[in-house]
Amino acid sequence: MAMRVRKAKLGTIDLKNIGHGQAKPELSEIDNPLYNRAHDGETWNPKRIMGVKNMKESALVVLEQRNLIDEAQAKAGERFRRIWEALGGAGAGSFDYSREPVDGGGPRSALSDRQIQAGIDLADCRRVLGIGYDVMVKVAGEGRAVAEMADSKNLQRAYIEMLKQGLTALAIHFGYENRGKLREIA
Repeated sequence: MAMRVRKAKLGTIDLKNIGHGQAKPELSEIDNPLYNRAHDGETWNPKRIMGVKNMKESALVVLEQRNLIDEAQAKAGERFRRIWEALGGAGAGSFDYSREPVDGGGPRSALSDRQIQAGIDLADCRRVLGIGYDVMVKVAGEGRAVAEMADSKNLQRAYIEMLKQGLTALAIHFGYENRGKLREIA
């Protein structure tokens, strides 16, 4: 008996089949990760490209989609999340006694340079945010929704306002929003 062979479907990508059941993928304009400032203005080096973005990835994306935060605040939240993940995502590794020591090699450092720099940056963020640091960690760092943090609508609104003020402070600190005082760093 002959076996039936399925033909692979070619053509456009169906966005409904990307990710998990909770994902809401949309085609949108995003920052080009391969953008190079040295070649600014070249046609092969665009600043923004089209890409698939999960609109339910985090609370920050949802707030940006609803126009409750602007682009500078969203960039500041993404940068805070990258710093948070660099420090806490992999965790500080302990010394591995099973590895053989190599002659000429120094002792293995428990923290990488990237984790040390993330710790310094996170301390700066804590100084800038003050009392709103805890809300920023829960929403931007851990990816929690504001509705998970409080049952009361008034408390949720208060958390959102604290988050927006913290994002504005971080946007000014990182240079995404300059209020006419600093050059824009993007």
